[in-house]
Amino acid sequence: MERTRMSIKVGPNAPKIGYKSPSVVTVNLGQSVQLSCTATGDPTPRILWISPRQEVIPASSNKFQIMEDGSLVLKKVTLADEGKYACVARNSVGDDVKNMEIEVEPQEPYINEKKWKSSLKVLGVSYQTVLLDCKVEGKPEPRVWWVSPYGVSLTVPYRGGRFTVHQNGSLELRGARKTDEGKYMCKKPIFAVPNIEIIPIKQDVTIKCVATGIPKPDISWTLPGRTTLVPNNRYTAQGGIHMTGEGNLIIQNPVLMNSGIYKCNAKNALGTDFKSTYLQVF
Repeated sequence: MERTRMSIKVGPNAPKIGYKSPSVVTVNLGQSVQLSCTATGDPTPRILWISPRQEVIPASSNKFQIMEDGSLVLKKVTLADEGKYACVARNSVGDDVKNMEIEVEPQEPYINEKKWKSSLKVLGVSYQTVLLDCKVEGKPEPRVWWVSPYGVSLTVPYRGGRFTVHQNGSLELRGARKTDEGKYMCKKPIFAVPNIEIIPIKQDVTIKCVATGIPKPDISWTLPGRTTLVPNNRYTAQGGIHMTGEGNLIIQNPVLMNSGIYKCNAKNALGTDFKSTYLQVF
């Protein structure tokens, strides 16, 4: 009885990335995040990552690290890192692509990475240039203004006399003199403390929003369904929801579907800020 042995070799296969469903990864400012991307194929595919600026990401840098399994690590995430990233698996047969998006979580602004330190002492040399740094982190990205010891507000950008406020928020004082001594305040938009409100069905509720700023900020509201309200506009859905001229939000006869996050937005020429209130109707 004769036996014939045969070997079967499956031909080359184009890459295939597992779990390709588009996804959004949220991360806090300053934290690191890892985007996963695993692929199969013959020959073994090479993994490339494309940044939101449509640039090939290097395998290793101060910002990025591509791991052996193909995943991408972003270090110390900033607002500039937000956007869509593409993982490309490629071999001699073809390629496959997986898209992912990084979104930075909203965060109250803070100054100079010193959340708990409110003042700094700076020494200057007579008739030399003094630079006061004021870097603000937060989302939405806030813009600052300075108040001089004499109560004069210096906005971004500003250039007048010996003073310049740069786009990055720093204050430059040229030819420092004794009369320039005093307290210079770097300021950001300030909200009242956010809160959570729990109310029974059919009981009217008012959500207050107090914002300060120079110039005076304009107020708008974003509802759970992403509808935006501005003063004197009205939106009706299972009861009335409207905004007063003072910036407060009134919800009449709320029902269960009115539960969700209500965001008050403040905006002026210097930038934007927001306050979120979670409303639970029971």
